[in-house]
Amino acid sequence: MLSSYAWRAAGLVNILLLLSSCATTPWPKPGFPGDTPEEKIANTRAAREKKPEGTAERQRVRLAQEQGINQLLAEAEAALRDRRMADAGELFRRVLAIEPDNPRAQSGELLIESTRKHAEQVQQASQLLEKGEIEAARDILHQVLLEAPQHEEALRLQREIRQQRTNVRMDPPKLKPAFNKPVSLELRDANIKMVFEALSRATGINFILDKDIKPETKATVFIKKSPVDEAIEMVLATNGLQKKVLSENTALVFPNTAAKLKDYQDLVIRNFYLTNAKAKDVSTMIKTMLKTKDVHTDERLNMIVIRDTPEVVRIAEKLVAANDLADPEVMLEIEVMEVSRERLQELGIDYPTSLTASAGLSIDAMRSNNSGTYLFNSNPTLNFRKTTGDINILANPRIRVRNNDKAQVLVGDKVPVITTVATAGVGSSQSVQYLDVGLKLEAEPRITLDDFVNIKIALEVSSLGSSTTLNGGGVVYQIGTRNASTLLRLKDGETQILAGLINDEERRNTSRLPGLGDIPLLGRLFSNQTDNRKKTEIVLAITPHVVNNISRPESEVLEYWSGTENGISDHPQINVPGTGAAAAGNMSPRELLMQRLRPGAAEPAAAPEPEPQAEPAPTEESQPAQQDNFMSTQPKPVVPLVTPEVVVPRAAPQQAQ
Repeated sequence: MLSSYAWRAAGLVNILLLLSSCATTPWPKPGFPGDTPEEKIANTRAAREKKPEGTAERQRVRLAQEQGINQLLAEAEAALRDRRMADAGELFRRVLAIEPDNPRAQSGELLIESTRKHAEQVQQASQLLEKGEIEAARDILHQVLLEAPQHEEALRLQREIRQQRTNVRMDPPKLKPAFNKPVSLELRDANIKMVFEALSRATGINFILDKDIKPETKATVFIKKSPVDEAIEMVLATNGLQKKVLSENTALVFPNTAAKLKDYQDLVIRNFYLTNAKAKDVSTMIKTMLKTKDVHTDERLNMIVIRDTPEVVRIAEKLVAANDLADPEVMLEIEVMEVSRERLQELGIDYPTSLTASAGLSIDAMRSNNSGTYLFNSNPTLNFRKTTGDINILANPRIRVRNNDKAQVLVGDKVPVITTVATAGVGSSQSVQYLDVGLKLEAEPRITLDDFVNIKIALEVSSLGSSTTLNGGGVVYQIGTRNASTLLRLKDGETQILAGLINDEERRNTSRLPGLGDIPLLGRLFSNQTDNRKKTEIVLAITPHVVNNISRPESEVLEYWSGTENGISDHPQINVPGTGAAAAGNMSPRELLMQRLRPGAAEPAAAPEPEPQAEPAPTEESQPAQQDNFMSTQPKPVVPLVTPEVVVPRAAPQQAQ
């Protein structure tokens, strides 16, 4: 007895242990789909291995793989939008584990890598900007914006730099800002080589003179507390010269002629990938505005390639930025209602207009009829009714239209019209044409910058009437139509209602017995009158909603320097008649220089001496020459005059006259 209880207790303990193990250990059902895309794909592949020849199993594998990849890609793109780069990278790697050659996942990983690189570059540029190294920060931001033109942080830093500098440029090597210290210089009819020698001693800048500079060229310079770069540019401009910066402390000076510019002027190549504008149109504009010849247009990629000087390329960048803008779009919310009202009233007795016997009857039969009863089928009808009907036909389309494009709405039918054409000696042929019958609406919006929408509307409501068959077998239809066209100017969100397209029909039919129906008052008992009135009105309500509009570009893209008629430049140039490649020597260097001085500047009274010499700066204060930016691809940074002036000693120790 005890042994039986022991066996029962042992069995109960085993059952409890088994249940507890089942509660703690998951036993998935075979073929049960998992929660992750990888598990679902693995389950479908396992089911396929059991039936390798099954078409349904193969289809399930492909479907599960496609759905899983799309799910992971959607989550990765959402993570990218939320700037969760680590999560996005993990999701892209999961996609590549399923499909190693997936192009979207590969592009996503490259995008994450470039985003991280751009973030590091922008952070580095921000640190440089805090230290005051504007040029270095600008160069880094330029590289970032070349790869990611819409990078928000880079654009913000670039705007901050533009606030600190009125002219932002990307240039080859430039002179150190340390050389831009104030200098005073007075030379009368000095040889041009002596002028640059004096400038070199005063500033520490090395000048290399081209062999084609005429040795007899003389210059007269009067400078008082002027920055070095302005002094150099003044000497270059007044003597038909140009410079090219080779390093931070070396500049090459050469004649400003077309041949020398081709030899020394550096050219750059810039690729413009356009997003909204057409490459062909932008290319034509650049050729017209900048007179550049080396422009290639790739319509397949919507790209433009330019090869020109850095200044021309910078101006082209501003032209492209001002024109490569997305077209405005507007959502047109249209309600078209055709309100039809019909009133039908029929009152009276509809008497038969003829008598018809139910069977054949002859005169002899009528004579032999003893009963005196005859049966006629007259069937008079008593009409006493009134019908009222209101019909509203509503069309409420919502159309998104691009600026200056036409949107069309057709609610109705296409009615076939068969036409038979007979040709002598050949026979006849039939052709089918379709007519649009119903409600047809055309709208062409033009969006302005102040969020007004000018809409050109054409509305046509047509109805199919009776048909007529021609002798040749063709069928034509009578079509009733109502048209309205207008031009509206509406504010964003404003609703305009157009109504008044009314078609009013009134019909009255009266049937009466001759003579009896004409009796006043009593004649109504011997007549039937039908009154039918039908009125149809078309009502159009239109509301524009501007989806996106053109944002006005920044001021530096709207207005900027473009040089002179003879040369393209993104900064003001010295415009001295008779200089440059066409210098004819009609004016002396002193006269050319005096044209650059501001009104009221003190003129030196000393007469020119036979030998070039340098004299001490005059004691009378004179106004500095205006800042000069001659045709050059080099930057001219403006540094405050914080260092003491440098007075160049006289070239020959002589007494001033």
